[in-house]
Amino acid sequence: MLILSTCILCNVVLAIIFKFFQRYQIDNLNAIIVNYIVCVLFASVLLGESAIPADLFNKPWWAYSFLLSFIFITGFNILALSFQKSGVALTVIIQKMSLIIPAAVAIALYNEPLGLFKGLGILLALVAIILVNLPSRNDPNSISIFHPLIIYPLLTFLLSGIIEVVLFFVEVEGMIEHEGMHFTATSFGGAAVLGAIYSTYRILSGKVIPRGKEILAGIILGLPNYLTIYLLVLLLSQGWQGSVLFPVNSIGILILTAVVGFLFFKEKADQMKLAGIVLGVLSILLISQA
Repeated sequence: MLILSTCILCNVVLAIIFKFFQRYQIDNLNAIIVNYIVCVLFASVLLGESAIPADLFNKPWWAYSFLLSFIFITGFNILALSFQKSGVALTVIIQKMSLIIPAAVAIALYNEPLGLFKGLGILLALVAIILVNLPSRNDPNSISIFHPLIIYPLLTFLLSGIIEVVLFFVEVEGMIEHEGMHFTATSFGGAAVLGAIYSTYRILSGKVIPRGKEILAGIILGLPNYLTIYLLVLLLSQGWQGSVLFPVNSIGILILTAVVGFLFFKEKADQMKLAGIVLGVLSILLISQA
């Protein structure tokens, strides 16, 4: 549980860091690119060698790593658009519901047991996600689920689910045995390259010029971001069921993020949010019994 708790904590740290990004007007993309580079360097230091293998294209997982690279950098831009056009609350609700994708794949394709407790736990997890992130009726930024702009949250839902399915697939199929750090670092390295290409275009077009504070922000972001992916891979390698790990991880992040928001960022703890936290805790207990 220590590794899972650390994974959840790292995700919450990311959320806190991004809150400060907004406060200090840090360009997210430039910081994210630096962060990806830091991820690769961090893994290389731990390994004592280049985290991106010289014989990369002989690895059975290289194509999946590149797929993740593309999703990381594309998903980031879509997420930003979704926050801007569809609202933060609706985006978070739909994105977090992506936990059902890897859980469904694990149950349907890899015969992981569903059972009453796990099924009820996943259902309660989805309800908890809605309650904790439910916007107020007076929120001018909220939109209907039937609005055309719902496409952006739906894309974040799909991409988030694909990331977790790819992580689950390469581990269960034995593609990254003893190479989890290489796989993770290579995925981030590819995302850094793609992001740098796009950033170069922005610089040449005069839209955004990188600043020192974005480099610093990217360095701070790097370690926790790397651990959010690597620790999931590590937990899967230790025998965690995908239909248990991904829902518990998502709900754990949801609960701890909400609590941190209440305690340190003076976010309103209304009855709906508190009920969502209670249901989230109950869902974890049920899923953990499976």
